Amino acid sequence: MKTKTDRNRILTVCKAAFGVLAVGFIVWYFVQNWTEISEKLCEVNIGVFLFSMLFYFVYKLTLASLWHYITLINGCSVKYEKAVTSYMYSLLGKYIPGKVFMLAARLTCYKEEGAPLSKVTVCFFIENVCTLLAAALMFVVSLFFFPNELLGGYRWITFLLIAAFFALIHPRVINMVLKLIGKLVKKPLEIPMKYSQMLKVVLLFVGNWLIIGAGFYILASSVYPALELSQMLFCAGIWGVSAIIGILAIFAPSGLGVREGILVAGLMMIMPESEAVVIAVISRLWQTIPELVLAAGAFVFTRVRKAVK
Repeated sequence: MKTKTDRNRILTVCKAAFGVLAVGFIVWYFVQNWTEISEKLCEVNIGVFLFSMLFYFVYKLTLASLWHYITLINGCSVKYEKAVTSYMYSLLGKYIPGKVFMLAARLTCYKEEGAPLSKVTVCFFIENVCTLLAAALMFVVSLFFFPNELLGGYRWITFLLIAAFFALIHPRVINMVLKLIGKLVKKPLEIPMKYSQMLKVVLLFVGNWLIIGAGFYILASSVYPALELSQMLFCAGIWGVSAIIGILAIFAPSGLGVREGILVAGLMMIMPESEAVVIAVISRLWQTIPELVLAAGAFVFTRVRKAVK
């Protein structure tokens, strides 16, 4: 009994340290860049900006549900409310270099419920693969709306990329990659999912990317009202590819600086550079505020639930 109590105390201390470290990185970033951010905010339609932020809240809440669905399929789920709160709390891990802190935060919560951690780790891998593949598909489809005549004669490449996408999401292909990773970490890793299940999950992620894509388009419109509705999917694609590169840039906490550079380069194709820079800068505020609110909400909800019990 004493051992279990000591373990719970250690987990509580780890959670607190994790939260302090993540918030520290976030504060450091905004202190370093606040002068630029505050100047850019003067050029934003605040009402439209706040409305676009609602899409980010919906996006993250839906992602939490998708995470629970993945764990349910793979036999390592916990109660829905526990899954959602652990997911929201793990968002802080994005802001610590290395990316592993997101997984560590979830493992801590799932360990408390006695879930098999090896399966939870595989589910985390599946989630990130689905996120990347869904963003990639959205970007590939957005190429049909790419504002550059040079791509006109290469539309067939887009169709090939879409075909490659549906091949890459096959569990056999993913398990080949997992097998290689398993050799490095000296643990057997495998997803026990059928192709139909994987296809369903990825398409659900694609739908969620469309939500955040629409939100980003509205965000861009708060700075550059001249954006046409036909450019929404292109904006969504630019956001998607910036997210992919941001995730792969493991050296940068939450892709800081990397995402912004990709956004500016992409948005400059449909708007002046000055507006593209403003959008890239405030997009960090646009996603950080909801994530902090959701993480804080998860923490408060957990504490209240424990107090009630």
